[in-house]
Amino acid sequence: MNTITIPKKMSRKGDLVVVPRIDYEHMLKISQRLLREEKDTDEAIRVFERERKIGKLKRSSSFYDILVGRDKSLPYLR
Repeated sequence: MNTITIPKKMSRKGDLVVVPRIDYEHMLKISQRLLREEKDTDEAIRVFERERKIGKLKRSSSFYDILVGRDKSLPYLR
């Protein structure tokens, strides 16, 4: 069995957990992906709010109304 020495400076801050490197790297990738997704979502919300205030966004009662409003020449809408 291997023995390791943990400095008191590291163990003072709270619980200390030892994890295999592969598991740590996997958890790190997941947390980075989630953080990136959260930033993208926050940016999308900011863009939505900004465009709503400017008046670029239109309200519609159905998706069909949106399609008809854009291009009435679409053959599948007749």
